[in-house]
This record gives sequence, structure tokens and C-alpha cells, in this order.
Amino acid sequence: MAKTELSKAEWLSKAEAYCARAEHCAADVRRKLYEWGADPDFSDFIEQKLYENNFLNDTRFCNAYVHDKVEYQAWGRMKIRAGLNALQLPDSAISQALENIDETVYFRNLRALVSQRRSDPEEKLLRFLLQRGFTYEEIKNCK
Repeated sequence: MAKTELSKAEWLSKAEAYCARAEHCAADVRRKLYEWGADPDFSDFIEQKLYENNFLNDTRFCNAYVHDKVEYQAWGRMKIRAGLNALQLPDSAISQALENIDETVYFRNLRALVSQRRSDPEEKLLRFLLQRGFTYEEIKNCK
């Protein structure tokens, strides 16, 4: 049976299995359905059912995304917000997740980045930290 011949229920089951393995957002699911060759008309139905069955949850996704970007990649708030905005998530969920950042970890990361690049000229260090998503105020207060 060709992939495009699957029923809505089969596509939904496949999408549920995808969401059960890791936290995903609606944009991830739409992209995956397209890659799998699902009928584009099914995407809205599947997305709605995934939200109804709590396989998709914008608040939960935003919290996980923020946690991982702060904890593992040492990103700043601005870069995290841009990443979440690119996924077309609601501003309320993004703002709430950003408010839940552990400030101790956040500023520990910033201080570690500053100390790693101490030998860089100040302009280069500032540019690097701004590209990582830290605000000028955060950088100034860290020094």
C-alpha cells in the first residue's frame, strides 16, 4: 500500500506515534506529514485531533524548548524567542515559558561564555553574545 493511500485514522495514528517519542509543535507535525506524503487536506484534521488528545500542547512545547536551549545550548532570551516565533507559536505561551527560565542557570551560562572568550576583543565578544540571544543589558550587568 502506498503511503498516500493511508486513511485519516492511519495518518493520525502515525502522527500520534511521532508525537509520543518527543515533544513537537504543530509546525513539526505539518512538516513531517508533508515529508511522509500525507494528503495536505488531512493536516488540519490531524493537527486538531493531536491537540484534542494532548499529543500537541503549545505551552508544554515552549517550556521544553526554552529549557533545552538554556540548559544545553546556552542561548539567550532573544534567540529563544525568535526560534519559537519562527514555529508560529502563540505569544502567550512563549512569554510564559521565557518567564520560567531559571535565572541562576541562565546567568551561569552567560558568565561561562564570557570567560571562555575573555581573550576576544570586547567588540567581538559583544557581537558573539548578542548573536547568542543575550541582551545588551544582560551582557553589561554580567561583566
